[in-house]
Amino acid sequence: MNIFIHGWSFSKYVWKNFFNLDNSMFLDLPYHGSSKEIYTENIIETYSDRLACLIQDSDEKVNLIGWSLGASICVRTVLKVNQRKLSNLILIGFSPKFKDKVLGHNPVFIKAFLVGLNIDYENTIYRFRQTATDSRFEEIPLPEKEGALYILREYIELDLCDDLQKLEVKTTLIHGKQDKIISYKGSVFAKNVIKNSKLILLNSNHAPFLQNPDLLIKVISQ
Repeated sequence: MNIFIHGWSFSKYVWKNFFNLDNSMFLDLPYHGSSKEIYTENIIETYSDRLACLIQDSDEKVNLIGWSLGASICVRTVLKVNQRKLSNLILIGFSPKFKDKVLGHNPVFIKAFLVGLNIDYENTIYRFRQTATDSRFEEIPLPEKEGALYILREYIELDLCDDLQKLEVKTTLIHGKQDKIISYKGSVFAKNVIKNSKLILLNSNHAPFLQNPDLLIKVISQ
């Protein structure tokens, strides 16, 4: 079974190129897409707990695919399950520590981004999507503001550097060298820490799976 988790401000629709894959689930993050889940605190941990239960209850091994914030959630999820339940962990545009100039994004720019969201939420998100994927994805509804800002702030403070050495599942990191949201050096760092891992660097933006969907399909099938 394949489980896909999207990134912040998008929805499962961003995986549309993979909707024809057999035995696949495309999940929306809380406050995103069609999700009706409401959490008052610890959104990332609560969501990863529920995802872990889904994997533990599966009768078959799981390929867990996460992008950006979704990739970080996947890492937290893996640590909560019997890792033998997983075939592959695929982390796209991953940062072990987003609020870090080397491993993620410059904290000064993150602060400015949060200010922009408070001043003009709609247009700031559309600009973010454009920067991340070269498309505004206007067909994807905006996430609910209060909840989306809450989960974003959690993500900004998340530090997974120590967690990476606990991963035992086969892991593939995919990152674009032209990524303006998360430095590809975050994935280089992760590759050097995760035991059973490999890194695929592409001449791509923050969403290499949109520019090269066949590559992701190949990785999933390995």
